[in-house]
Amino acid sequence: CNLASLNLMKFRNKEGEFDIEAFKHAVDITILGQEITVDNASYPTKPIERNSHDYRPLGLGYANLGALLMSRGLPYDSDEGRNYAAAVTALMQGEANLMSSRISKEVGPFAGYGRNEQPMLNVMRMHQQEASKISHDGVTEDLYLAAQQVWKEVQDHGKEWGFRNG
Repeated sequence: CNLASLNLMKFRNKEGEFDIEAFKHAVDITILGQEITVDNASYPTKPIERNSHDYRPLGLGYANLGALLMSRGLPYDSDEGRNYAAAVTALMQGEANLMSSRISKEVGPFAGYGRNEQPMLNVMRMHQQEASKISHDGVTEDLYLAAQQVWKEVQDHGKEWGFRNG
C-alpha cells in the first residue's frame, strides 16, 4: 500500500489551536495524490501489482503527536492526551475515507468493491461507532464535533458512491 504521513505541528494556527479545515484539506490532497500514484507506480511482484490495482490500498498517518499534545499542555500518557489523539485520528481516518468516496463518485469504486461492499460498509459503521465513544475530556468542542460529523458523512456518501480505496 502507498503510505504517507502528515506533520501535526504544521496544523496549529496563530492561536496555537488545531486548524481542522487545513488538516482536512491536507488529508484530501494527500489521499488524491496517493490515489493517482497507484496507476503510475511500479511494484515488486505481479501479485502485489494486481492487488494494488484491484483494491487500491492507501495508508495515511501522522507525525509529531507528542509535540502537539505538549503544545496543548496535555500529558502524552493521560486520558486527555489519548482522547485528543483519538479525535485527531478519527478525523483523519474519516476524512480519508470520505475523500475516497468522493473520488469513487467521479471515477468509480475499486475493482473488488462489488464483492466487498457490505463488509466495507460494516467496517465504516464500526469506525463511526468507535468514534462516537471518544470522550470530550481534553478535546476541544470543534475537534470533537468534526470527528463525529465526518463519520456521518462517510456513511451517507459511502452508501451512495462506494469507495475508491480498500
